[in-house]
Amino acid sequence: MNRKGVGRGAWRFALAGGLTLATTSLAVAQGTHDPDRGAQAADDDFALLRAEVPGLRAHWDFERGVPDFIFGRPIRLFDPPQDDAQYDATARRFVDLFPGLFGFDSSVLATDQVKHLELSTIGTTDKVAVGFSQWVGGLPVKGGNVAFLFNADGAIVGIENNGLPGVAELDVAPSISESQATVLAMAAFGHPGARVLGVEIAIVADAAGARGALAWIVELGGLWDDAARLPLQRKFEVDAHAGTVIRSTNSIHTVTDLFGNTSIWATPGTLPDTTSNPVAKFKYQRGDVKSPVGNSVTDLKGEWRITYSGSSAQTVTWSFSSSSTYAWVDDQGGGDYTKSKSITPGVKNWTGLNQVPSQYNTAEMNAQRNGVLFREWVVALDPNDTTMDFRQRLNVNINSTCNAYYNGSSTNYYRKGGGCNNTCYSTVVAHEVGHWANDKYSSGNGSDGFGEGAADTWAMYIYDTPIVGEDFFTNGGDIRDGRNQRQYCGSCGAGCYGGVHADGEVLMGALWKVRDHLNTTLGDAAGDAVADSLYLRWFQAYNATKICDTNETQILTLDDDDGDITNGTPHSDDIEAGFEDQGYPGIY
Repeated sequence: MNRKGVGRGAWRFALAGGLTLATTSLAVAQGTHDPDRGAQAADDDFALLRAEVPGLRAHWDFERGVPDFIFGRPIRLFDPPQDDAQYDATARRFVDLFPGLFGFDSSVLATDQVKHLELSTIGTTDKVAVGFSQWVGGLPVKGGNVAFLFNADGAIVGIENNGLPGVAELDVAPSISESQATVLAMAAFGHPGARVLGVEIAIVADAAGARGALAWIVELGGLWDDAARLPLQRKFEVDAHAGTVIRSTNSIHTVTDLFGNTSIWATPGTLPDTTSNPVAKFKYQRGDVKSPVGNSVTDLKGEWRITYSGSSAQTVTWSFSSSSTYAWVDDQGGGDYTKSKSITPGVKNWTGLNQVPSQYNTAEMNAQRNGVLFREWVVALDPNDTTMDFRQRLNVNINSTCNAYYNGSSTNYYRKGGGCNNTCYSTVVAHEVGHWANDKYSSGNGSDGFGEGAADTWAMYIYDTPIVGEDFFTNGGDIRDGRNQRQYCGSCGAGCYGGVHADGEVLMGALWKVRDHLNTTLGDAAGDAVADSLYLRWFQAYNATKICDTNETQILTLDDDDGDITNGTPHSDDIEAGFEDQGYPGIY
């Protein structure tokens, strides 16, 4: 039973009928729906499902002709799963029972995770997310995934389908070679001197986004755009049968639209490194400590220990090198920061890094500190989440100004100059690492602004500020603000404002306002805890890729405590208010 009644008021439409568990008709119908019948098969299967679960709702993707999210009422067609294997099997059984809803059956699905989401701590019920990715003939379907959300009682309460219909019938033997595809990609890139950064073969969405196509994915780059002050790097999807370029996407994700941390002394707060915001002392967290007799990694309090039975002094070295646990910092402006000191066994040592600061060294401190803080924010919310347990590469003090970017394998930050401060600090680092998180959680950085809005939200939530890139410019100007009023225009996957950063303001604005309303209702600490938990679980449970009505619906489904979001959820008033403030249509 939920505790908030009907949320923000009466529903805008009536939901007729009650839930039945009559499965006889389903058993008769099983196997009669051919995924190849496309949209009609989806309509038929949804009608059949709604006959069993009255009031069930769906958001439809009309390009693929199938629902991309099914929600609104608990689906109890099977015995409640008792363990991870049964959660997996139940989700697969559902897909095989209603293949028309998906455009495929479970034979093309590989299990990625069975994830237990601890949500009871924020006043709703724990849930279980089951995630699948599509594979055909040993090849991945890029962006093709399915996610099931189960309530605490084992009912299915949300189904997200980003899979491509009809992929099982694709010919996965390419008609053109890798070298031929590379030539086509080079021609489309049009930049002499470019080099191949990587090639893979996979199944991608066709140009219409409706079906799958076998493609060589060729990533090209190695060039510098002087005007934009950014690397040139793009991925080209070349149809492996037709020999045509399906699409190309930019591999560089910046913080602006072509504008531009034992103890550790780094930049405090959310402002950049300036004379008015001097360095402050912090604990050196998750940092490498090396010696000739062994190595260690600092804990969250900056403590470290190297087991040694000798009595002679040893030289201990601190650095952010390529063997660092979570943050490899590479100073592009000179020698990488390192400090060595002779340590006497048995005597506790106290060492500070960057106590006499310089711009470049402070940027290195900021990169290490803030890169690690991103990972620690995630594991503080969910100690079992290992998504960010990898070595980030953070390149600092690049010889350019007024920008930062993520390119798929590193985040990169520029020097002070050109009217901008050194870009390696707090929310800018979190934004760029946020792009990395978007990829790690399989949501990606799509062209409609979702990736930018999500990256901004990671930064806002981690540092509890609506401003991303505060005082980025030396005149005091900021980059973006979650208090913006850029309204959602209902485009659902297509941007409205002529650029990914502007388009992303819709999502980051809505999610900041959700946090703001929760703080007003619950108080700052409790409101932040609910917002943070729901945001992380959104990425853990689903693979949202676009700014769409379903953003709100998926979060409400996570927040729900009785499998029926139609009667409100524990925090639906505030969630709804935040999205409506940004122009989302709402569901209540």
